[in-house]
Amino acid sequence: MRFVLILLFNCGLCWSLQAKTYVIGIEQLDYYPHYDFKSAQPRGYFFDLIQLYSQWSGDEFVFKALPVKRLYKDSIELTDFVYPDNRAWQPHLDIDSNITKYYSAPVIYTLGATMVLPEKRSMTMDEFKVLANIHGFSPTLWMELKQHHKFKILDVPDAESALRMAMRGRVDAANVEYNVALHHLQQMKLSGALVMAEHLPFTNLAFHLSSQKHPEQIRRFNQFLIEQQDQIQRLKRRYALVEYKGQLPKLPDDQKVTAEIRH
Repeated sequence: MRFVLILLFNCGLCWSLQAKTYVIGIEQLDYYPHYDFKSAQPRGYFFDLIQLYSQWSGDEFVFKALPVKRLYKDSIELTDFVYPDNRAWQPHLDIDSNITKYYSAPVIYTLGATMVLPEKRSMTMDEFKVLANIHGFSPTLWMELKQHHKFKILDVPDAESALRMAMRGRVDAANVEYNVALHHLQQMKLSGALVMAEHLPFTNLAFHLSSQKHPEQIRRFNQFLIEQQDQIQRLKRRYALVEYKGQLPKLPDDQKVTAEIRH
C-alpha cells in the first residue's frame, strides 16, 4: 500500500510538472464574435476554443489583452503566443524581420468586408474617396490599391467607430470584418444600415496562433485542430460565423453584380 501511495504521489508530481501555464497575447478590442477583450468578461469564439484546447492538452492558458500595435511589437517580452496573426502582416509591423515566428494552421478564415450604405452598394474604385480603418490594423490590400487609385485611409479607434462614420457619410466605407460588422450593427439596433459593397475589395484571410518561443506547442495545437474538428465546427455554428463569401445570402436577380474585384 505504501508503495502504491508513493507511486501515485510521484505520478501526480510528474503531471503537475508537465502541465504548464502559457500567456496568449490578444488584441484589446471588441472583435466579437471572434473575440472580445474589452468587456468585463472575455468572450467569443477564440476564447471558447482555447478553453477546449486547455482541456484537451492539460495545460493552462491565460490571456493578456494589449493595444494592437504593442501586441505585435512587444509580444516576445510579454507573451508566449499571439492571436490573431498572419505572415502577410509581418512587413507592415514594427518588429525585427529576422525574428523567427511559428504559425499554427488556420484557426478560422475571416471575411474582410467593405461596408457601405445601401445606396452605395454599387460604388466602384473610381468613385471611392475615404476608407475608415481600425487603428493598428494593416489594410494590406487597400494599401496596394493606393498605387493605382486616389483615396484616403482614415484610422479610427475601433469597429463601431468605423461603422458609425460610414453610416453618417463621413467616409465612403468601413473596412470591418463581416461577422464583426453584423454584430455591431445588431447591437446598435441598426441591422441592414450598412451592406457589403459589391464592386469594392474584400479579403478572405486566415487567423493563426503564433509563437516565437514554443514551436512544440504550435505543433500540438495543430494536432488539436485536426482531432477536435467536430467540436470546432459546432463552436463555429454556435457563433454563426461566416468564413467565405459563398456562404452569404444570395442577392435577388435585380441586385446581382456584373463584375467583382476578387483578391
